[in-house]
Amino acid sequence: MTMYAILETNNNPSETIRSVLKNMLSEKLVDVVLVPFKTEYSSLPMPTLIADPEKMLQAQPLAPAAPFNAARQAASVLRYPTGKKVAVVLRTCEIRALIELAKLKQCVLDEAILIGFDCMGRIENDSYLEMAAQEEDITTSFYADSSMQDRITGICKACEYFQPYGADLTICLLGMPVMEKIGLMAGTEAGENIIKSLGLSTVEQPEGREVAANSLLQKRTEARDKLFSETSEKIKDIEKFQKTIANCLNCYNCRNACPVCYCKECVFLTDVFAHEPEVLQRRAAKRGAVKLPADTTMFHMTRLAHMSHACVGCGQCSSVCPSSIPVADIFRTVSAKVQELYNYVPGRDISESIPYLVFEEESSNGK
Repeated sequence: MTMYAILETNNNPSETIRSVLKNMLSEKLVDVVLVPFKTEYSSLPMPTLIADPEKMLQAQPLAPAAPFNAARQAASVLRYPTGKKVAVVLRTCEIRALIELAKLKQCVLDEAILIGFDCMGRIENDSYLEMAAQEEDITTSFYADSSMQDRITGICKACEYFQPYGADLTICLLGMPVMEKIGLMAGTEAGENIIKSLGLSTVEQPEGREVAANSLLQKRTEARDKLFSETSEKIKDIEKFQKTIANCLNCYNCRNACPVCYCKECVFLTDVFAHEPEVLQRRAAKRGAVKLPADTTMFHMTRLAHMSHACVGCGQCSSVCPSSIPVADIFRTVSAKVQELYNYVPGRDISESIPYLVFEEESSNGK
């Protein structure tokens, strides 16, 4: 039986999780906790590494916001072993991205305690700040008022991976009266040890959780299929693809925001694409005219070829695009085809090899 504990929330689920994290630090079950945290300067919760249990007061573990995909920040804390236990509270897409980074030797997870939660989606940063200015506790309001949940990003509405893979502990919200109680479920032996060490009483997993998960999955899958259909039409040939990305500024914000675009030096920032004036002039002479900035189509096509197998659908690429290009819609649509081809779900299992790095020799019967 999966180890499952029920936590009373008393109309404040965030405070309940803060208390759990604080106790994990106080009881020395972990040395530090990486968790979204509201600073004195902004209501937008930023990933923050907390060592002092008393500092947990401003933590926002369940906030419906993510200024960026925090997998990279988690990877920087877990870059190599330090002898310290690190708990990281991440959204499902962030955990999946972190697992992909671990496969790429960008971090090690041996000392990590991965804590995920049933993700109801995130609100874009500007909208979140607007709402936070009007709501004293936007997180509590978000989970108490289903109409607020309709304001999540379009890519979140089409995400079927709302339950975390590979988490040591999962904060269970689905099928629960969140304002009264939530669940804490162990997915590994490390997670079980924490539940036991905190002295939490365990129960059987509520039946309503699976029903709620299936209901949300159906809703998300329908939205996903609609997104795929509409986007496929927009990019079905090179002319339509170029029209869709026509307003690209070559700012590379999408690359910078992508948690699994991990190269230390991107080819698009090297001399390969730093064209000499003569090259641009020759192109103009040959074609009659050449648009600047150049190579925007090449940039997006290269990124698609490079990491579509690893796209976790976090949507941050669209969020940071100053030209409102639906980058995330394009990547999710293309990536779904690539991932289906390889039967690969990024971040599903740390032991699952990256498809591009595996060589399978055909047997004599052709299989």
